[in-house]
Amino acid sequence: MALTMLPLLALVITFSSTGTSALAVNKHAQMKLLKEDFRALRGDLDLEISNPQGTVRMAEVLRRRRGSLADQQDYVDAHNEARFAVSPKAANMKKMKWSAELAQVAENYAKKCLWAHNPERTKEAQTMTSQFSYVGENLYVTSADSVDPRAAVLAWDNEKASYNYTSLQCTGVCGHYTQVVWANSEFVGCASNTCPTFEGLPSSFDAGTIVVCNYGQGGNYNGQQPYMTGTPCTSCPRGYSCTNDLCVSDGDDSGSGTSSSTGQDGDCYVGDGSDYQGSANSTVSGKPCLVWSTFYDFLPSNNYCKNYFAAYGVTEPVCYIQPGSHYVEACGVRKCDAT
Repeated sequence: MALTMLPLLALVITFSSTGTSALAVNKHAQMKLLKEDFRALRGDLDLEISNPQGTVRMAEVLRRRRGSLADQQDYVDAHNEARFAVSPKAANMKKMKWSAELAQVAENYAKKCLWAHNPERTKEAQTMTSQFSYVGENLYVTSADSVDPRAAVLAWDNEKASYNYTSLQCTGVCGHYTQVVWANSEFVGCASNTCPTFEGLPSSFDAGTIVVCNYGQGGNYNGQQPYMTGTPCTSCPRGYSCTNDLCVSDGDDSGSGTSSSTGQDGDCYVGDGSDYQGSANSTVSGKPCLVWSTFYDFLPSNNYCKNYFAAYGVTEPVCYIQPGSHYVEACGVRKCDAT
């Protein structure tokens, strides 16, 4: 579901002689105000109703709400711009979308004003969605009392100057960049918080603003490149099309949305997974699947998860993960509900 930008409205509460209140909004704009935004304003409005002055303008509340939605889009757009611009070009780069669940985890942690990674982020995300077996994280801090979402993502993206894709060598700090462009990280959720002090930073760095971005599925696995090189979109997962050189899940070309809790790409398998025809092409730990035919020429020339090993006791879709060996790993695809 794409996020809708709300107009800046002035909500006015007027009081009658009996003390009751009426909420008046511009009639044309009223049709665009979503139900969830009324709920978001409810607490503020309840407080203002008791104001003895009688008339209160609520434009500031809507301005904050609109700013929050704009920040979400800026975070998503900045990530996708970095993913589009990778060098060498990526053949399997997914277009990022917004995750409300990951953003909630980020917001909760940002409020703690800690300059250290959140060790509980995966567990916290899994209380809201079963989609991510591992959640990645990037942190950014500035001494300013506010932050431009694009500036934070740009700072992470600039680490590419220290990163060598071919050799996997880094001459400085590169982990933020590789997470930003990790092909299989399709969802992102970010939050910022202005803090009077920070734990984990020198005392000379007192007040400022921290940005936390969480990623699902998380990336940065040792010894792995963040994406496959090649002509853009030539290795998109099944069920994805190509938009601006990025792989977009069918039915969603907005680049923003909300993660679901129905399993990878929303598909599932029945039985032992031998007949699975879904789009999963990475393992439960985030490793990219290797092409089947590189191991046996009678197998398909794709890297979609499947169970070809039921006779050996395997009970779910898997894939090969290590060149030159026959190690397989489960893909973490959800089993279909019984009917």
